[in-house]
Amino acid sequence: MLKTIMSTNLKTLDVNSTLKDALNLMITTGVRRVPVTVAGNIIGVVSARTVIKEALSKQNWAEEKLSDIARPAISVPPETSFREAAKLMVRLGIGSLIVKGQGIVTERDLAKIIPRVTIPAMAIGSTNVITLNYDSFVTDAAKLMISLGISHIPVISGSDVIGVVSLRDVLKALNENAMSNKLGDLIGKQQLVYADEDATVADVANLITTKNVGSLLLFDGEPKAPNLRGIVTEWDLVRTYASMVRAHVLVKAESSKIRGLVAALMAMPRVYDVAVVYGPYDLLVTIDVEDPDLAATTVLNSIASLSGVKETMTLIESEVV
Repeated sequence: MLKTIMSTNLKTLDVNSTLKDALNLMITTGVRRVPVTVAGNIIGVVSARTVIKEALSKQNWAEEKLSDIARPAISVPPETSFREAAKLMVRLGIGSLIVKGQGIVTERDLAKIIPRVTIPAMAIGSTNVITLNYDSFVTDAAKLMISLGISHIPVISGSDVIGVVSLRDVLKALNENAMSNKLGDLIGKQQLVYADEDATVADVANLITTKNVGSLLLFDGEPKAPNLRGIVTEWDLVRTYASMVRAHVLVKAESSKIRGLVAALMAMPRVYDVAVVYGPYDLLVTIDVEDPDLAATTVLNSIASLSGVKETMTLIESEVV
């Protein structure tokens, strides 16, 4: 339930506050979303993306009243499940939910608690990675983030990936009047957090949580620009969780090949567990899939095609992961 992970120490602003007030509060508290109130009641939310979008398009952005730009707040009961929250965020395209009378839950909060499944991280992230050169300006990154709806851009210097500029970095630069600075200066000596392209969702989720970052780069070999294969963000984790299902498949196999089949199945992406059963079938295979439509494809193309498999009983049960 959301009440177990929500942030309760809410920092809010009245509707008559300005966008500059919102920026200052985001910087001092380290948040990316500020609830907007009327007479103490939350009626809207202003995000870091909105602040940057307004700053790029309007000269007098700082004086804008929050009443004119806040998005309506979506509130849910504290008993709302994690999965219900993820589905609602994805359906509405929002990164936070107000927990009625008690707090707020963001995509980062949900990314920390999603199931640690063995789905390949490359399957849920973006393989068309947008990058910028180290001598590009912060404004260039800001414009790309707003136009493409992204929050993280790897920064390249020659063949090296020197860091990742985030929406939070742009927000800080805006506050310091440093939007004309170069990305190389903004990144500085940032430690690059990355994983191999064969990493699973579990691997990525654990790194994002322990390293407290909003994205993770995937490389084929050394962390060099030519080897950059993908990027996975907190939002990718939430989006996957919202559509994820766990499927159960019965397998009838040649008795002499059961031991080898178990090993082969456990080595397959998306397979969560393999158990020996007794009766008409020999094995019960549990698989995690990031989309219900992938269940049948995984069974037919992966499990049913293994040597020694005589018959499969397609999805027999589906449950929320």
